[in-house]
Amino acid sequence: MSSIFGNIDDLYLFCYVVEEGSLLAASKKLQLPVSTMSRRLSALEQRLNTRLLEKQGRELVATQSGLEAFELLQSGMESIETGFGQMLTDTQEASGKIKLAIPHSFYRAFVGEVVERFLVEHPKVSIDLVLSQEQVSPQTDRDLLITFELADMHDMIARPLFKARQAFYASPEYLQKVGEINDLATLSQLDWVSVDHSLDISVYQQDQLVDVMTVTPKLIVNDILAVCGAVEKGLGVASLPFRHVHKGMNVVRVLPQYQRSVRQAYLVYKQRRYQPKALSLLIERLMNGVEKMQKPKDFTL
Repeated sequence: MSSIFGNIDDLYLFCYVVEEGSLLAASKKLQLPVSTMSRRLSALEQRLNTRLLEKQGRELVATQSGLEAFELLQSGMESIETGFGQMLTDTQEASGKIKLAIPHSFYRAFVGEVVERFLVEHPKVSIDLVLSQEQVSPQTDRDLLITFELADMHDMIARPLFKARQAFYASPEYLQKVGEINDLATLSQLDWVSVDHSLDISVYQQDQLVDVMTVTPKLIVNDILAVCGAVEKGLGVASLPFRHVHKGMNVVRVLPQYQRSVRQAYLVYKQRRYQPKALSLLIERLMNGVEKMQKPKDFTL
């Protein structure tokens, strides 16, 4: 596409340099030689008869005129980019590899069904599925993470997925061994079975925070079903999600007037103007999968 100012790609290159902060940074992102970009931008300046970039040390950065030109051009460049991006997304078939990292229990709860159906419908997509409690921040624009923790997730998109409600449980045999539990102080001193290394547990009565217990885990196992099994066998007390507790289990609720703070799960991925089609479709399916699980009753893990 050309205009009276030359090839419109040159205007795009200029805007990209300003966005990235330097010619070198822009050339790395666009994977174009610095010499090529420099030559094309010099030709653009000659056509406009305006100095857009200037040397600052060993870098080329925007002049004041360049910054003003960028403000005028930015919206138009984004509209063109958006139009072409949407056109390609609509016409291309979803393909490529996606990495999805989630805890074991999430896969059993709803993700497994979503992933398996997605792979059938999109045969050119492959998924690298990592079932683990150990979270790793998404490294590429094809990485997805489902997590309760947003620490160190800077510059990421985190979409609320579902809320997990938990209370405290132990087996009748364990409770018979330790004796009557009448308060949170006694509860905190018991043997704990935990899914992670968190030692401080926020305790609520209805919607009111009443205490923060510090516990000492006797067993830490990064699978919620393994935690449930250990509690049933009398190894200690645990904070268990309501969804994983059923009538057939050998557990009883301890201090039923209290519960752990509601935990929010998030779907996390890198922030990017245009996501790969396969990733966008899988994100949509996962969000819809949770919505279906929450009807007609709350979906709680």
